[in-house]
Amino acid sequence: MDKIEFRKATIQDIPEIQRVTKKAFTDYSNTINNQNVSALNETDADVASDIHNKNVWVCLVDGELVGSVRFEVLEQNIAYLSRLAVDPEIQSLGIGGLLLEKVRLECLNLGVRAITLYTASKMRSAVSFYLKNGYYIHDITKNREYIRAFMVNELTKMEEMFDYGAIVGDR
Repeated sequence: MDKIEFRKATIQDIPEIQRVTKKAFTDYSNTINNQNVSALNETDADVASDIHNKNVWVCLVDGELVGSVRFEVLEQNIAYLSRLAVDPEIQSLGIGGLLLEKVRLECLNLGVRAITLYTASKMRSAVSFYLKNGYYIHDITKNREYIRAFMVNELTKMEEMFDYGAIVGDR
């Protein structure tokens, strides 16, 4: 690994974003024993829409796209992070943590107060990863075919009982 680069995604990145997302979320789907994970059913049009309407970042290692992440800023300056994906062949190299840090820095620049996300609570490695990177479990939901942990990373001091769920909804 000689060069790690982060940049905003472009339409030309769609095939590689799809490749990495499908590889990462296939592992996720198998771990939680649920084949209905929405990331696996994404179309090129879905990714293009996210590139136009959200903040989509990619990570390239030596020129090869190896990871991506998306976030959107919602009302009250609360961000929702989705589709963090790193090629499973290099997941132990810290790329996911670097992508999270990129999102955190971008959110700080945008005046975001907190970053939220959902992950499968059964996916212990994902839950541990987010905990290690400054998130905490705010709630547990059973509104899908699997139990999800609703996680928050507060960038500014927030009220203990702030209702993030009312802003994020069922994404």
